[in-house]
Formats: sequence, structure tokens, C-alpha cells
Amino acid sequence: MGVPIYPVHLEDPLFQGFYDGLDAGELRITADAATGEWVWYPPEVVPGRPDATLEWRPVSAEGSAYTFSTVVRSLLPGDHKAEVPYTVILFEPDSAPGVRVAGILVDAEGVEPACGMRLRFRPVTAGDHKIPGFAPIAA
Repeated sequence: MGVPIYPVHLEDPLFQGFYDGLDAGELRITADAATGEWVWYPPEVVPGRPDATLEWRPVSAEGSAYTFSTVVRSLLPGDHKAEVPYTVILFEPDSAPGVRVAGILVDAEGVEPACGMRLRFRPVTAGDHKIPGFAPIAA
């Protein structure tokens, strides 16, 4: 399986905590500082609560695949033939039910992806930055 290489907007302060977490080997999600309620993806203003303060919190490294899709032909601009195929996973951390983080399936040679499969977070280097990777947990 390949790894998609594409530029991300690392200068966007809205997602800085997410990428800082990836660099530190953690999966971090925003939560309402007062209530602890997960808010993902982080909006500039929380709907219905414009005075809410969000903070980045680490979530469990283990969880399950909510859904997946295997990319066999890249739609990114430029030549990305060497990066396909790869499987995009929506990962739901055990400690944050209802939150779904997009990433790629890694370390899965010979494993058929499936909804509900158990996964462990493993950040992956993609060019000059990291992206979320999720590896199957052996049964």
C-alpha cells in the first residue's frame, strides 16, 4: 500500500494542535474546555455556543474502523501513480465515541479492511509532514 503525498496547510492555527499531536505521536481532538464534549472537526465558532473554548486533548490510540475506501487512482493534481493504492479509514477512537478521524490503513499487507476492524493509531510520514495512520490490531 502507498502513502498519499499532498501539501497540507500547516500554517492554519485551527489545526495546529492536530499536527503538533501527530509530531508527538499522539492523536489529539478538540473538546469543549467547560463540558469535555468532543467537537470534531474544530470549527472557528462552535454552533450554538459562540463563547465555547476548545482545547486539544489526546484520545486513545485504539479504536475501530467506521468505514473505509481503497483509492486505486489518485485524483490529486500531478503524478501520484507511485502512491496508490492506499486505503482511507475513518477511525473512531475508543475514548471518543462518535468522533471519526480520517487517515490511512498501514501495516496491513494481507489484511482485508472491514468496518468495525480493530485498529491502533500510528502516525505516518508523508513528504515533509505526518498524517494519521491506523494499523490493524492482531486478533
